[in-house]
Amino acid sequence: MEKTKVDDKEKLQRLFAELNDNQAVVDLLRQQITALAGSLSELSMTAGAIKAVKDLEPAAEILVPMGSDTFVAAKLSSTDKVLSGMGADVMAERSAEETIKILETRAAEVEKAIGQARTELGKIEERIEAIRPEAEKLLSKAKEAPGK
Repeated sequence: MEKTKVDDKEKLQRLFAELNDNQAVVDLLRQQITALAGSLSELSMTAGAIKAVKDLEPAAEILVPMGSDTFVAAKLSSTDKVLSGMGADVMAERSAEETIKILETRAAEVEKAIGQARTELGKIEERIEAIRPEAEKLLSKAKEAPGK
């Protein structure tokens, strides 16, 4: 009988450790999904802005955001040339269409990553829900046992 108490206590400790580990992963995945959703939103807004500028006439006056709700008026010298990042602080001049395609490809990759993170999140949440009743049962059993 004493061996069963020890086994149950060890099993309960393992289940709580697994629950805590899984909850930490859930929190990280939720943070990752939030960050990816922000990136997706930015990619979408950037592609939309390039599409809008592409339809303007050269020399059109636009407002350029400087930050903190501050803008400066500027005239476009070209509406089909865009400087876009290639990574590692390297910029390349591309056509508006090419840039839009690149942004849409990046957005698709981010959507895929969000989907994968959500799938993983679902699996871990299912695992948590599967082991929680067993942990609660062992905890109740331990509380009810005489000579705790």
